[in-house]
Amino acid sequence: MSDRRSELADFLRGRRMRAAPIAGGAFAGKRRRTPGLRREEIAQLAGLSVDWYTRLEQGRDVNPSRETLEAIARVLKLDDDERGHLFYLARPEPARAAARQERAEPAMARALEAMRVPALVFSPRFDVLAWNGAARRLLVDLGDVAPRRRNLLWMTFHHAAYRARYAEIGVIEREVVAAFRFSASSYVGDPEFDALVAELLETSEAFRAIWARHEVRAKVSGAKAFRVEAQGAGGRDADGAGPLVLEWHTLASTTSSRQQLVYYTARAAGGPEDERRLAALCGADSG
Repeated sequence: MSDRRSELADFLRGRRMRAAPIAGGAFAGKRRRTPGLRREEIAQLAGLSVDWYTRLEQGRDVNPSRETLEAIARVLKLDDDERGHLFYLARPEPARAAARQERAEPAMARALEAMRVPALVFSPRFDVLAWNGAARRLLVDLGDVAPRRRNLLWMTFHHAAYRARYAEIGVIEREVVAAFRFSASSYVGDPEFDALVAELLETSEAFRAIWARHEVRAKVSGAKAFRVEAQGAGGRDADGAGPLVLEWHTLASTTSSRQQLVYYTARAAGGPEDERRLAALCGADSG
């Protein structure tokens, strides 16, 4: 529980410092030496005592009710993912234990085999467990990556060829950290998760900066821009068509493994050219 309380305290402090001051409120006009809202403002707006809220934000042994958490989420204007993160961290029951997963569960492997578009399966720790030939063409040949480094979070910050496949790596860095943090909230204190985060905090300045923002986002769907060929002049792909923007979606396992399958498709708004380019990429390697 101490790990979870510490994570909850860090999350609340980060969200408070990023919250916009209330215009015309009771604290308006006071000189602000730090950004965001003050603890007493959060407490007053949520109907809490300043001392109690301070203890919560310090990671002390307090157990907020559902109504209290709802009030805090309302004041901090948390979205659905952030609200879920807050509620999970504030629960009194222990976090899950995560056994290291080395292969995709059978149902996920069968779904992957049926995919004709780029797709891969990963664990809650973001370890890549399986992938198809189209994913190898879109990203990198994951078979050439050492198993202990075959991790989406690690590769986003340390694998040069993987990073080069994205047209906007800065966007991808923030997205993957937010998604990992959402997943990791179910495993606070798990040594495998902690070791991965600790190593990245030590080795990547970019990761340190993004991790400190405490952003959380469920990995559900979105769009990513890929460089599918060697880059030519002006940042465009060798065929002159520019980055290939693909939509991505995830399928979640219903078992305790909590594995996910992510797959990529052409955008509906992308037109026949995007369809052609994706089909060419998928057809280039059917394995």
